[in-house]
Amino acid sequence: MREHPVDWNVPTDILYGSADNLTSVDTIMDFAQAHHVSITVMENGEHWFHTEEQMQFLDNWLKNKLDS
Repeated sequence: MREHPVDWNVPTDILYGSADNLTSVDTIMDFAQAHHVSITVMENGEHWFHTEEQMQFLDNWLKNKLDS
């Protein structure tokens, strides 16, 4: 990635879990700022959304994004 930077020209929304143990919040925020993408953080969400609460949050987030 550092040797071959991405030219990001696609409207993008990121859903990030605050308990993500694979990707740091700093990495996500840096990417979002550099590429002008929106970010939503789910408190206690993980990298892989799989619990009932996380899946409900994801479903609601997707519906809101698709409706806007």
